[in-house]
Amino acid sequence: MALSEEDFFDLGNLYVAYRKAKAEAFYENTHFHAVAYTKYEQSLDSNLKRLRARLTVRKANWFEDPAFIGGYAFLPKSIDTSEWEQKSEGHFRALDPCEDWLHRFNDTGRRAPASLRLVIRATVDFQIISSLWIMLVGHLYDSVLDRKASFGNRLRRSYREAAFGGVNLATPALFAPYFSAYREWREGGLSAMEGALNEGKSILAITMDVEQFYHRVSPDFLLKKSFLESQRIELSTAQRRFTKQLLTAIGTWYKKTPDFRTRPEGAIPVGLSASKIIANVLLADFDYAVTDKLKPIYYGRYVDDVFLVLETAEESSGGAGQVARRIAETLDPMVKVVDAGKGPLSLQLHLPYAKDSKLIFAGPKQKIFALSSAHGADLVHHIRDQIRQQSSEYRLLPSVPDTSIAMASRALLATPNAALQADALRKADVVSVRRLGFSLLLSDIETYAADLRPRSWSKIRSEFYGLVNRHVITPKGFFEFFGYVPRVFGLMLSCGDTKEAKSLVAKLSSICDLIERTTTLGEGEGTHNFAFCKQQYALALLQVGLQAATARSVDVTPGYLGVLRSIKALWKSLTVPSTVATLETLVKQMLLADWGRRPYKDYWFQDQSDDENGPKIPKTLAVRRQLRLGAIRRFRQETTDLKRPHWPALAFPTRPLRVDEISLVAPKCLSDSKLFRDAIRTIRGAEVISSDTLGFAGGNDRATVSYFVANGRPRDRVRIAVTSVGTSVEQWEAAAKGKQDRSIERYVAFNGLINRILKEKKLPDYIAFPELSIPLRWALRAARKLATNGVSLLAGVEYHRDRATRKLRNDCLVSLTTYWAGYAGSVVVLQPKFEPAHGERIELRKLTGKTDNFFKPTGGWEKPTLYAHRQFVFSVLICSDLTNIAYRRDLRGEVDAIFALEWNQDTKTFSSLVESTANDLHAFVIQANNRKYGDSRIRSPAKQDYARDVVQVKGGVSDYYVLGELDYCCRSLKTDQQIEDLLAEN
Repeated sequence: MALSEEDFFDLGNLYVAYRKAKAEAFYENTHFHAVAYTKYEQSLDSNLKRLRARLTVRKANWFEDPAFIGGYAFLPKSIDTSEWEQKSEGHFRALDPCEDWLHRFNDTGRRAPASLRLVIRATVDFQIISSLWIMLVGHLYDSVLDRKASFGNRLRRSYREAAFGGVNLATPALFAPYFSAYREWREGGLSAMEGALNEGKSILAITMDVEQFYHRVSPDFLLKKSFLESQRIELSTAQRRFTKQLLTAIGTWYKKTPDFRTRPEGAIPVGLSASKIIANVLLADFDYAVTDKLKPIYYGRYVDDVFLVLETAEESSGGAGQVARRIAETLDPMVKVVDAGKGPLSLQLHLPYAKDSKLIFAGPKQKIFALSSAHGADLVHHIRDQIRQQSSEYRLLPSVPDTSIAMASRALLATPNAALQADALRKADVVSVRRLGFSLLLSDIETYAADLRPRSWSKIRSEFYGLVNRHVITPKGFFEFFGYVPRVFGLMLSCGDTKEAKSLVAKLSSICDLIERTTTLGEGEGTHNFAFCKQQYALALLQVGLQAATARSVDVTPGYLGVLRSIKALWKSLTVPSTVATLETLVKQMLLADWGRRPYKDYWFQDQSDDENGPKIPKTLAVRRQLRLGAIRRFRQETTDLKRPHWPALAFPTRPLRVDEISLVAPKCLSDSKLFRDAIRTIRGAEVISSDTLGFAGGNDRATVSYFVANGRPRDRVRIAVTSVGTSVEQWEAAAKGKQDRSIERYVAFNGLINRILKEKKLPDYIAFPELSIPLRWALRAARKLATNGVSLLAGVEYHRDRATRKLRNDCLVSLTTYWAGYAGSVVVLQPKFEPAHGERIELRKLTGKTDNFFKPTGGWEKPTLYAHRQFVFSVLICSDLTNIAYRRDLRGEVDAIFALEWNQDTKTFSSLVESTANDLHAFVIQANNRKYGDSRIRSPAKQDYARDVVQVKGGVSDYYVLGELDYCCRSLKTDQQIEDLLAEN
C-alpha cells in the first residue's frame, strides 16, 4: 500500500526506523556507534522531530550535506607476504612474530603490499534514513527476488501486515538471521547434489563470487527505467523522490572518499543497511537467467556467493575453462568470458541497466567439481562431515584448554600451514581457518567470563592473554583479527585485568608503527588511509571499553579511566570521558540504552532497585501505537513483579527477551495462552504461528494435580540420561548463604558432563540432574544449549532467593523443547519443592538463623504438576516430596514416569519407596541422587525381575551419566485398560 506524501515521513515511522537502525548497528561489525546512539537516545523525541523537519522542509538538502551523512573510514583487509615467503633464502623463522617480521622486511628496503577496506562512518540520522528507505521503498526491491534462489540479506516479513509490503515492523531487526539463511543456502546445494548422484547423474558443482562486489557497484540503476520495467517495480512519486535523495546522498558521501579518484563510476557503502538491498537486487536478472537458461539442478546465491549444480555435458571434459565457456555461451550476452592470459578464465557480468558497475566472477576464486557415482557421493559425505565437525563446536558448552599451548593448537594459531575444507565446496584459506578457530576459542572464553567470578579462573585468562600477545597482536594479526582484538580488550576490562588491557593497547600501537615502517601503508596515500584505519581501531577499543564497564563485576575507577585514555596512542583526537563521574554517567546511559556488554534485561531482572522513570513518553498517538508502550505496560502489570523498566530499553532493544526468559520472568503467561502470545508479540515483535496451547491447561481448581502441556511429535521410546553428580555439604552451605561455588573446577566438570552427553550418537530426550546440584545461572545456559540440540533438561538447582519474598527456593528447573514459537527452543519453568525435609529445615535454621526462611509454593504449584510433553506424561518430585503418599496417590494412573531428583542419604528407605511407587503407579521412576550417596536409577514396573532396573548406578570419584530407554505407552492414545495390559505384558 503506497503512503500519501504527507504521511511518508510520519513521526511514528521515524521511531520504527530508529528501532531498526539501532538493532542493525549493534550487530554490524563495521559500526562503532554505541556512544552516538546512547547520546541520541537521551533526547530521542526532539532528535527525531528535528530529523523529520529536515526531511520535510520544502527545499530539503540533507542529501547534499556531508556532515549530515557522515564520513568514511578504512578497515584492515589483507597484507601480501607471498613474494617474501617464496624468495626467502633457506628456512629461517624467529619464534617472535615481530622479530620475524623485522628480519624479513625491515632490512630489504621494500615494503609489503597491504590493503584496506573502505566503509562508511554514517551518522545516526543517516542510518535512520537508510532504515526508513527500506521500510518505505526498499521492500519493493527485495520482493522481486526469488526466495528459492536468493538467500542472504532478506527482509523479515510478516504477511499479516498490509502496509510496507508486509515488512515486520514490530521486530527490532530488519533482516532475517544470517545463520539460518546461510544454512538453507548451503544445505539446498548439498541435498541437490546427493539427489542427483543417487539418480546416477554426473554433475558439476560450482562455487564462485563477485570480486570486490560492493566497491564496484554503482547504485544508480535503482531508478533506471529499464531496470524498473524488467523487475515490474512501480514507484509512487514520493517513493521515487526519496530513492533519488538516497542515491544522491550515497554519491555525496562517495565523492569525499579516496576511492572516488580511482573509480568515479560509484560504489555502495559498506556498513549501511540500504546497501544490502541495493547489492542484492542488482543480481535479480542474473538469478532468473541462470534458472531459465542453464536449467540447473540447483542454483542458490548468498549475496554475491553463487552455488551452482549442473548436469554434466559432454563438452565439460575440457576442464574449468570449458565449463566457464559453457556458462558464458548459455547466458550470452549477459555473461562474457574474460581471458587474463594467465590462470583460470573469469566471467564478467554485463547488465544493461548497470553498465557503470564492474561485476567479475574471478577465475582464481571459482571452484568446479565434476562428480559422478560413488566417488561423488564420497565427496559430498566428506563435506557434510566437515560441516558436522565445524558445527559441533557450536553444539557444545564452552571448554577451554588449561594452557596457551593447547589453546594455540585448538585455534590452529601455532602452524603456518593450517588447512580445512570449507562447507561450500571451497578450500578455506589459512586466514579463514585461523579466524574460525580463534573465534570459537574466544567465544568460549567470553562465556567463562559471564559464568565465573574473575578470581576463580585468572590462570586460564593469563594463558589466553599470552596466546593473544604472541599470535594475534602481530603485523599479520592486525589485519587478520581486527574483528576479535577489541573483543579481547573488552574481556580484559570486564574481568578487571586493567594492566593487561593497557599493555594490549601499547603493543597495538607499536604494531602500527611497525606496519607504517614496513608496508605500503607507510607511504603516499597509504599513510592517509592508514590513519583512518587506526581511528577505527581506536573507536572499536573505546566502545568495548565503555561496554565492559556495564558488567556487574566491574568497578569504574581512575585506573579504568586511565586504560581508556591510553587508547589515544592510536588516535590523539579520540574523545574520552574526562572524569570518573562522567564515565559512570555515560556507562549507566549505555546500559539503559541496551548497548552495554551486559544486556539491559539482566539489569532489570537482577539489580534494578527502584522504578525507572525514563524520558517522557511521546504524546503523539501514532508514535505510542508504533512503540507498543501500552502493551509493554500491560505486560509488566499483568504478568510480573518486576520494577518499572526504562521504557526505551524495551521499545528499542538490541537483545530482547527470549521466549524461555519470558516464561521465567512472567510465569503468569504460562497460565494464559493469549497473554503469552501477546507478550511475545510485544517484547519480541514476533507472531506465534502454532495454534497449540503451551503452558498450564485450564481446568477444575479442585483438581488434585496441575496440567502443563507442551505438544510436539511423540516418540515411540523415550531416552533419558541419568546423571550421577556429586555436591558437597560445603557447596550446599555456601549456596544457602548466597555464595554459590562457581569455581573453575566445578564449571569444567559440569560442562564436560553435558558435552559428553551431547557427543552421543543417539542423543537423549531428557537429562536428569539431582537436587541442589547446579547453580541456576549454569543450568539456564545449559538448558538453552541443550534445547538447540533437541534435548530437555530437568535439574535440581541450588538455593536461590525468590525475587518477591527473598526466601530461599529449592527448585527443579524444567526445560522442555518445543517448536511452538516457530523455531527450535524451549519453555522453562522453576518448580519449587513443596516442603523442606525435616533435616534440611533444621540445618537451614542453623545456617541462616531464621525459622521461616523457606519459600512455600502457591497457586498451581501447591499440587503435583503433570507435564504432557510430546504426549509423554510425567511429574517431578524433589527428594522428600516423594515420601508424601498424598502426592503419589494423586499421580496414580496419570503418569508414564516420575522424576525423583534427590539429595538423599537414606538410600535403603528410598529404594523401597521407588520400587513400590513404580508398581503402585504403574509408571517408570527416574531417580537422580547425589553421587556421594548414589543409587541413581530408572525403575520399570516390568513383570520380570531382571527388567525392573533399566539402569542403576552408585559410587565413583567423578561425575558421570548412564543412558536408559523407556518403552512407555502414550496415555493420550490408549485407555487405562490397554495401559494395564501393556504393563503386565512387560
